[in-house]
Amino acid sequence: MRNAIAFLLLTMTTLSATAGPKEEAFSVIVQFKKAYDASDPPAIVKLFAPDAVFLGTLMQGPTRDHQAILKYFQASASANLPKKVEIETYESLQLSDTAVLFSGQNVFFQTRHGKSVPTPARFTFLIAKSPQGWAIGHFHSSRRPEPQ
Repeated sequence: MRNAIAFLLLTMTTLSATAGPKEEAFSVIVQFKKAYDASDPPAIVKLFAPDAVFLGTLMQGPTRDHQAILKYFQASASANLPKKVEIETYESLQLSDTAVLFSGQNVFFQTRHGKSVPTPARFTFLIAKSPQGWAIGHFHSSRRPEPQ
């Protein structure tokens, strides 16, 4: 399954300009993953639309403040390296030619005491297209509950 997701991510990054809205929108998530894996908070924040709503895994409430989003990612960018995120599964819903909603499950990995430690999570991205291109309009991440 992971190989299939990796292949999908690689394929979507090389799609031509004739790709549909879902593929174009998903390329923003691919960029998010690359920036997160590189511990590059400024690159992450550049992916958000000016009026985007952000609710991170460890936040108490949502924000639209890009400085707060930057601080959120800076707080963890230099700790417990290397870090990465892997998308396990997702569903997409094309809302229009300019808006696509993605919901799924991912795993954040960070290094503690030389070992990779997974944190299962879930996410929602709303990727919207403006005259400036595709960007994150809404982001939510939360820890995944333990299976029952």
